[in-house]
Amino acid sequence: MQSLTDTESNFLRSLWIEKKIPPLEYCSFERAGRLLGCEVDDLIHLYEIGAFNVGLKLDGIDVEFTVDFDKADKKNDSDLLHPALTNRNLEMESSTILYGFNENAIVHFENGYHIDGFACGVWYADYVLPEVKDGFFIETEYGATFKPVKMRDDIVSATARYKGKVDIEIPFEELVIMRRDLELIWKSVKTGRPLPGILTGNMSSKTKISKPISNTAEHHARNREGLLNSAIYILSRYPEECRGSRKEISPEKWTSSILNHLSELPPIFITNEQEILRKLRLAVNHAGSKRKG
Repeated sequence: MQSLTDTESNFLRSLWIEKKIPPLEYCSFERAGRLLGCEVDDLIHLYEIGAFNVGLKLDGIDVEFTVDFDKADKKNDSDLLHPALTNRNLEMESSTILYGFNENAIVHFENGYHIDGFACGVWYADYVLPEVKDGFFIETEYGATFKPVKMRDDIVSATARYKGKVDIEIPFEELVIMRRDLELIWKSVKTGRPLPGILTGNMSSKTKISKPISNTAEHHARNREGLLNSAIYILSRYPEECRGSRKEISPEKWTSSILNHLSELPPIFITNEQEILRKLRLAVNHAGSKRKG
């Protein structure tokens, strides 16, 4: 993210100075309207044109979290992600993933991790809600995806996919606007300049601002994520088919099980047996070396 000048930072902080309250990390639409001197409908309009993203307070919902780095060597040192990773707690600003001590909880692939865990804290919705006044619905039939509020610049993508067994409803009153979005709206209020958005151009409401990533990198990242999600599903659904005689995870048997059950999986774009085997060997070998260390 481009650094702000001292003048810009002081201008954005003036919201809290003028209101004589400490900076809030987030607040509801109603509270934001009172702070900014505008109507809730005005904020909804800004949201609908993409001027900011809506935050969701998650209290430990069951997710599959995938993080993909721009370079493989960036993910080798867990302390680079967050020191608390070794304590089964992965934090990204206010977005947190908790996961257990099950040996299958975290799986390594070439450029990142796949973690079965629980999403806590505040996350961004991964898409624009068509009727935000109706709240946010997380349905098992259709699923839902979330993005961390802030990520490191060397992360290509980070997505949490809901995998719980019950539908969840988050009412409009519990949806929140993050501090950095409040400050940018405040800047627009004070200067009269339109916020970037779908209609005004130069979208600003993104979960991360970093150097552009090539379409090829994004393409490969999505393919790896699709394969990994399918591999985890097969491992959980057919564990005996994926393990050797000593109950250890066998990359060869895991690969065979994936290919045998392709009809049960959503479309995956890595279907070459040797390529699947290579990626699963990397995952299993890396996880094994971590446990020995």
